[in-house]
Amino acid sequence: MKELRIWGETAINQSSITGESVPVEKGPRDDVYAGTLNTHGALEIRVTKLVKDTTIAKIIHLVEEAQTKRAPAQAFVERFAAIYTPIVLALAVAIVLFPPLFLGYAWQPWIYRGLALLVVSCPCALVVSTPVAIVSAISKRGTQRCSH
Repeated sequence: MKELRIWGETAINQSSITGESVPVEKGPRDDVYAGTLNTHGALEIRVTKLVKDTTIAKIIHLVEEAQTKRAPAQAFVERFAAIYTPIVLALAVAIVLFPPLFLGYAWQPWIYRGLALLVVSCPCALVVSTPVAIVSAISKRGTQRCSH
């Protein structure tokens, strides 16, 4: 709830809303955001907004909305990984087992080559980059929608 302070003076920790690490001094007629912490002093406030119209409610709504929707890039990466990963694993196992078992080569170099294939072909950067980009977009979108 957005509230209007009508009596008292205090410093309010607004870090949960604004990210500002230093408490902010509030005087008469200053806006006070719901979800902030009173660090010292006393105050009397009047509620001026409904719970559904608060900044925190908007942030919660944006997060819930983002969790229900998948970006096209994320869906593609997941489909790609579902096919790519088993193929790479099967190929690595074949590289480790086939030459020693069927051609009589030593095990150690082929185990090393199979592991090297797994390391080189790991799609981790691709898989991790998509959620990071989505979180960045959500935070950017949230700061544009949720004005003080």
